[in-house]
Amino acid sequence: MTEKATHLKIVKGNTQAALCPICSKPALAPHTPFCSRRCAQLDLGKWLTGDYAIPAYEAMDDSDVDMLLAAHEASSGDQSDEDR
Repeated sequence: MTEKATHLKIVKGNTQAALCPICSKPALAPHTPFCSRRCAQLDLGKWLTGDYAIPAYEAMDDSDVDMLLAAHEASSGDQSDEDR
């Protein structure tokens, strides 16, 4: 019988519980990873009010892309004329 890889084995007897990211109390099953509904709601509120934010970058306008393409075509056209 082949033995499972170490990272696939189930560790029995692991009594270390995850901690609530809001108050650091042990997390409870119905609210995991939080310890209570209150902490879960506080975390949701932080996301909704923007306290937690994932940075994003604005996309370029189509006109900017067209301008860059035209400049690139013009510069590559100049280079091909020099090669002749």
